[in-house]
Amino acid sequence: MLHLINSLDAGGTERQAVELLNRIDEKRFEPRLAVLGWRGPLRWQIVTRFPYVPEFPLNGFFNANAIKQLLRLRETMIEKRIAVLHTHDFYSGALGVTAARLGGIKVIAAQRHLRLSDRRIHDWGTRYIHRLANRVLVNAEGIRDHILKMGSVTPGKIVVIHNGLDAPPQDEMDARALRVRRRAELLSKLGLGADAKIVGSVAGLRPVKGHRYLLEAAAKVMKADARVHLVLVGDGELRDEIAAQAARLGIGARTSLLGHREDSAQLAAAFDVAVLASLSEGLPNAVMEAMAAGAPVVATAVGGTPELIEDGQTGFLVPPANPEALAERIEYALSHAGLTGLIAMRGRQFIIERFGMERMVAAVERLYDEVISKSRSG
Repeated sequence: MLHLINSLDAGGTERQAVELLNRIDEKRFEPRLAVLGWRGPLRWQIVTRFPYVPEFPLNGFFNANAIKQLLRLRETMIEKRIAVLHTHDFYSGALGVTAARLGGIKVIAAQRHLRLSDRRIHDWGTRYIHRLANRVLVNAEGIRDHILKMGSVTPGKIVVIHNGLDAPPQDEMDARALRVRRRAELLSKLGLGADAKIVGSVAGLRPVKGHRYLLEAAAKVMKADARVHLVLVGDGELRDEIAAQAARLGIGARTSLLGHREDSAQLAAAFDVAVLASLSEGLPNAVMEAMAAGAPVVATAVGGTPELIEDGQTGFLVPPANPEALAERIEYALSHAGLTGLIAMRGRQFIIERFGMERMVAAVERLYDEVISKSRSG
């Protein structure tokens, strides 16, 4: 069983892959790992189990190096007698399905996004992966429905397995006490008073995460309440642009960019309101983690997010790219703390009951059994 992934950067796809690899039953399977680039902070969470990880670096698909890496991957899979290749993202998927087809190896290709980008080459590449893969593994029903509308695969080829969350088994009282402690710790680190209200977001600083709309919404909320402080957790190419926009909006002093944090799930417990303003999503780990921590969540109704949040029952949903609606919901959540606290606890219970990590791993292992069984039967 070979897992192929772009890198081990601190993204949702990478984190789910690491969690899966660290939990696969080695008595039933023999997992191996390969990467397009051996980089990223998550590699330290897996290097003990996988001390040797072969690299297949790409700098494009239409050059001599791509052919070289394709043949290397094919030869590696044949030499290691790989039964199933599990790719985790677009670039590993495109390389992997081609090499596997040349080697007669079964492929499970994961897709955790609706669309990688607006570029036509990415749409073509996605259809190509779908056609060559034996199974297309998605983490949200919304992604499955989108793929079916594309017409690139039949329904029987798609398997939906939701992300897993390693949530601590706490009762409601413990969860509330932990939130109080985490909040006090974060306020102290930020130098804020006890009456501050923290609106927080955990997301890579990339265009698809919608930070420009979150900042516009935050400016409106801060104008109405001088106690509000915005905390952004994550890093990316838009960091400088986001800082500049916050300054232009006059909220730079009330906006903290904390960068990448290994304790992002713990930080979410400190938020008075957790926000995700994405323009497109799969099944967002940030929303799951905030809900599991008992934080009220306001998120855009994109991708698989509506599978996590029932508006007004387990959290709040707003349209994407709509700072007015986002600001209104954030203000409502902050000003109705008692009600939103009850909603947050319902959301927490929903996530803990439906999205446990062991459930996800067991479902993937059943998929492996199915694909291996069909491979042996021809």
